[in-house]
Amino acid sequence: MEELVEKYIALRDEKSKLSTEYKSQVAQIDSILDKIEGQLLRDFSTHGMESVRTKSGTAYKSTRNSATVADWDYVLEFIQTNELWNMLERRVSKSAVEQYKEEHGNLPPGINWREEITINVRRA
Repeated sequence: MEELVEKYIALRDEKSKLSTEYKSQVAQIDSILDKIEGQLLRDFSTHGMESVRTKSGTAYKSTRNSATVADWDYVLEFIQTNELWNMLERRVSKSAVEQYKEEHGNLPPGINWREEITINVRRA
């Protein structure tokens, strides 16, 4: 039993050490990737580009949307009053909010909207 417990603790400690090192290395790589994405986005904006194809792969812009609730009570009352049940999930439906926004030119009350232009890179 002594050997098993000792071995278990040693392996658990080694696993924790490796996990910490891995997370640190991944964080460093993520930081560099973020900087490259930022530079690509600046270059795309400067030159009015939407995508670029290279021998290594293609980089292209895309837009990410999100709809979050600022005030649940207000949103729920709005949904109930207008019978817009397709907007209701545990979160609001991004596509239903986007459709409402397009049809009415504004957001339903109590909704936050965010658009983020991102850079994507895929292998050739």
